[in-house]
Amino acid sequence: MNKLQKANDYIQQNKNNVNNRPIYHFSPEIGWMNDPNGFTFYQGKYHLFYQYNPYDIVWSDMHWGHAVTENFIDWEYLPVAMANDKAYDANGCFSGSAIEKDGKLYVMYTGHVDPNLGFDKVESEISERQCIAISEDGITFEKHKLNPVIGEKQLPEDYLICDFRDPKVMEVNGVYYCVLSVRNTQRRGEIIMFKSLDLVQWTFHSSIFQSSFEENKLLECPDLFSVDGKDVLLFSEMPCDPQFAKDVQNTTAYVIGEMDFEKGIFTPEHKGLLDYGQTFYAPQSTEGKDGERLLIGWMHRWNQENPPKEYGFNGMMSLPRKLNVINGQLVQQPFIDTQNYFSPSVIGENVHLGEEEILIEGKTTGFLEVVVPKTSGELIIKLNKAEEKSTNIKIDVEKNVLLLSSDYGDEGNNINLEELSTNNDEDLTLSIYIDLHSIELFINSGEKVVSFTAYDRDKGKDILLVGGESTVLRKVVYGSR
Repeated sequence: MNKLQKANDYIQQNKNNVNNRPIYHFSPEIGWMNDPNGFTFYQGKYHLFYQYNPYDIVWSDMHWGHAVTENFIDWEYLPVAMANDKAYDANGCFSGSAIEKDGKLYVMYTGHVDPNLGFDKVESEISERQCIAISEDGITFEKHKLNPVIGEKQLPEDYLICDFRDPKVMEVNGVYYCVLSVRNTQRRGEIIMFKSLDLVQWTFHSSIFQSSFEENKLLECPDLFSVDGKDVLLFSEMPCDPQFAKDVQNTTAYVIGEMDFEKGIFTPEHKGLLDYGQTFYAPQSTEGKDGERLLIGWMHRWNQENPPKEYGFNGMMSLPRKLNVINGQLVQQPFIDTQNYFSPSVIGENVHLGEEEILIEGKTTGFLEVVVPKTSGELIIKLNKAEEKSTNIKIDVEKNVLLLSSDYGDEGNNINLEELSTNNDEDLTLSIYIDLHSIELFINSGEKVVSFTAYDRDKGKDILLVGGESTVLRKVVYGSR
C-alpha cells in the first residue's frame, strides 16, 4: 500500500475517536496540523492545504492535508493531497503555496530530506529543495517528473540548502515569481526571489529582505502581495539558533513597501506585527473570489503543552482575516458572517459598571463586542470564568493599554499591548471571538489583533464584565453558538 492511501485509510478508520475539537475554528479531523499551505480560491471554493501528521498529535512525517469551504465555517475534508513518498521529499512535504495555470492547480512545496529526522540534527546531511505537483481537479495531485525544480544548482553559494523552504508563488505581468525563506552563510534569515516563465524552469532573481546579524532571526513562510496600491511582505520570525530562544519570540511581521519585480528590489516603508498574542504563526494569504486579500494563520503557542492525548488532535487555524492598508498600517478584519452565524444582539447600553456587573452565563463559544467611551475608567472582561479561574482582558482606556492574562494554559501567558487606538476622540471597540480553545480579539475593526489559545479540559463557562465607579460601557453585544 502506498503512503498516500495508508494515510487516508488511517483517517477513515480512526477519525471518530477524536473529541473536543473547536466549534468554528478549523482543525484537523485527526492528528497534528501546523502551517496553512496552498491557500487559494479554485473552481468556486476556497482550498486550504496544511502541514499534517494524521498518525499522532505531535509533529512528524509531514503530509499535506486538504479541506475546502465556501464560508470558512462549514468545511469539507478531502483526501490527503500529498505524502512524502519520493526520494526528494522522503522526510516531509514541507510548506508551500498554490497557483492556477491553464485551468490546473499547481502547488509548489519544499521537499525535506533529513536521514536523522527525530534524532540529532546534522546540517550537512539536510537538504530542502522546491518541488511542483499538478492537479486537474484540485484533489488528486501528480508530482512533476523534473522535481526538484529549485535546488543546489539554482541557489547561490551564499545560502544554506539545509534551511531553504516555504515557496510562495505569484504571477505578475506574465512572469511567475517565487519568494522563499533561506538561511545565509552568516546563519541569519533572508527572503529571496526566483522567477520563471513556466513554473518549472526557475532562476535566482534577487534577495528582497534581510534580517540583521544582531537580530538573531530566521524569517519563515514569506508572502508577498499587493493591496490598496501598496506591496506587503509577510514573514514569521523565529530564533536563528537555539541559544537565542529566550531573546527571540515566534511572531509574524508585515512590511509595507514597494516591490519592483523587474529589478527584484523591495523598498520597505513601515514594519508592524500581524498579531500581538503568542499564538499566530506561518499565515498565508490569497485573493478572494471578489478580489479581497484574505489571510489565515496557524494558532499555536510555542511553549504550550500539547492537548490531552485522548483529544486525538492538535492544531487550529485562525479565523480568516480580510486585509487592507489604511493610514500606512495593515488592518485585519474577521472574514466570516458574524451576524448570521452568531445572531448577536444588544444586551446592554450605557451601562455604569461601578453600579452593576454584566454576567453572561453558560457560554463557552460565541461573539462578544464591547464599545467603551474614551472617558471611561478601567474595564475587566473575564472569559471562561469559573469560581477561581478565568482569562482576563483588562483595559485602561485613559492610558490606552491592555493586559491579557489567563489562569489557563502554561505559565507566562501575559500579553501587554500599548497604544490600542490612534484616535483619542473615538470610542474603543473590542470584538472578541471565543471558541473552545481560543480567543481572537480585534481592536477597533482590526487596527490591532490579539490571539490566545489554551487546551485545558474544564474551562469555566461564564463571561463577566466588571469595572470601577467611572467605568461606562456604551454598548455590549453578545451572540452564541
